[in-house]
Amino acid sequence: MATMATMATMATAPGAHPVHIPTSIAHIAAQGRTIAVHAPVARAIPAARAGASAASTAFGAFGAAVAGAGAVLASQARAKTRSRAARVACAAAGRKRILVMGGTRFIGCYLVAKLREMGHSVVVCNRGRTNGGKPERLPGVSDAEYQKMLEGVTVLNADRKQPDQLKRAIAAAGKFDVVFDNNVRKLEEIQPVVQGIKAKGGCEQFIMMSSAGVYGPTDVLPLNEMTPGDPNSRHKDKLACEKYLESEGLNWTSIRPVYIYGPLNYNPVERYFFDRVTRGRPVCVPYGGKYITQLGHCEDLADFMAKCVGNGAVRGQVYNVSSQEYVTFDGMAKVCAEAAGISDPQIVHYDPKSVEVPEGFPKAFPFRGMHFFASIEKAKRHIPSWKPKYNMLEGLRSSYEQDYLARGFDKKDPDFRTDDLILQKAGVPVGSSKSGGSSGSNGTVRYGQGFSYSYPRDAYADLEYGNDVGYLPDGTPMNAAGNAMNHPETIPPDPHSPGSPLPRANFVNDVGYLPDGTPLNKAGNAMNHPENIAPDPHSPGSALPESVYAASVGYFVDGTPVAMAGNNSVPR
Repeated sequence: MATMATMATMATAPGAHPVHIPTSIAHIAAQGRTIAVHAPVARAIPAARAGASAASTAFGAFGAAVAGAGAVLASQARAKTRSRAARVACAAAGRKRILVMGGTRFIGCYLVAKLREMGHSVVVCNRGRTNGGKPERLPGVSDAEYQKMLEGVTVLNADRKQPDQLKRAIAAAGKFDVVFDNNVRKLEEIQPVVQGIKAKGGCEQFIMMSSAGVYGPTDVLPLNEMTPGDPNSRHKDKLACEKYLESEGLNWTSIRPVYIYGPLNYNPVERYFFDRVTRGRPVCVPYGGKYITQLGHCEDLADFMAKCVGNGAVRGQVYNVSSQEYVTFDGMAKVCAEAAGISDPQIVHYDPKSVEVPEGFPKAFPFRGMHFFASIEKAKRHIPSWKPKYNMLEGLRSSYEQDYLARGFDKKDPDFRTDDLILQKAGVPVGSSKSGGSSGSNGTVRYGQGFSYSYPRDAYADLEYGNDVGYLPDGTPMNAAGNAMNHPETIPPDPHSPGSPLPRANFVNDVGYLPDGTPLNKAGNAMNHPENIAPDPHSPGSALPESVYAASVGYFVDGTPVAMAGNNSVPR
């Protein structure tokens, strides 16, 4: 059987164009930031490949081509049969009473909204700690629309950590037609749900959220539903849940997303990149940035889940659900920057093995260090009315505008301590420990060009006098700035003895150099050693002496000429 490492140009079914399969995953990564897989081509390749491989043994190349085309036609015929069956099943589905485990955050909110659009009655089962147990309002939904949606939603309070209580609560809630278990992780978590459902005579469908993380390592990509599971995966218990549902005789379906993104995402997936590109910080990317991954939009995932209701084609099936595009790690940084209206993000590559992240520090990178992307062709075949609505750029724009900006993440103070460790190891100047950059006029935060301080309010150890007129960019009046240096009586005792190492500075970087060549780890000694401060060389009312550092040409942000600043000390 041909693999990605050996395929070349291959003829597909009649009416389809020849498809060029890159000779290696590395070649795919080098070609661009995203790779789109189009449905007619992707459907034809596996069938043509399998048919051609079998036929080539007996009939040679010509027989292989004929058999490949026949396999494609047979596959299309089966898909049409499933499509007709699915349409009939959906038409007969009618209004259902549906239990959604969770339902208050992210995917559950989108799913509940989709189910209500379809006219179903929904019960959300959770602890009631978020939004009173009700689904959050989706971006762009008016208050009236939200209240209308909630008219068909009931909250059932129960805790998965108390299995007996959960089982009793579900059983007491009455009979459900369909169950969506969105947050199950372990076998012991799904068992009381099933027992509570069976206590009232069972259900028509049980749909659980699994993960593409169940798949084991493989050299054949993209991942598909037949890829063997990984017994060492942290998601391995989800495979046990699938087997349990089968053993209980339920009409079950399992959905395996790759990475999920979109508005309301509580996992810092796209936010990792937005936090950095909008602040002008470097994006730290491991493994040379060439690993390929895949992200699916939350709305597309919820749409597929809702379309499973009453669909006979999904019985006992597992489905990979994501987008039709693949993206490299570097590509993700670039597309996120483009979605935020920023060009040319700075990307710093690093070896994750060379950086030890201390306990309590943020995770270094949001993606696993491997190629991780899956085929969604089975999902599109079994539910022909479904296909991803969002491409990656459109989806990330929705995340940026409807979530990142709307929820004020651009105003927050991200923790960049792990980044700073990585950048220090890479020899790249970094900002202060938790944030960096100067505020731009459009609300974004950017690094100054060729300057090592992260904020204008950082300590400038080489300045002897402060101006008295105008304001610093952060709003500090000039006459209130720098007084600790000009008034030694206000300086507290030196916290360390002469000759000992300087304490860690909160503002000054300790890697790099000042514009005059002074190493940053040597700067600031005048402030730390009051005994080294010389007497003030001018008397009140006299003109300020010329500074060897301060510019005398230009204007402050409030329009004050630099040459006229500080005149409060001169009689008018």
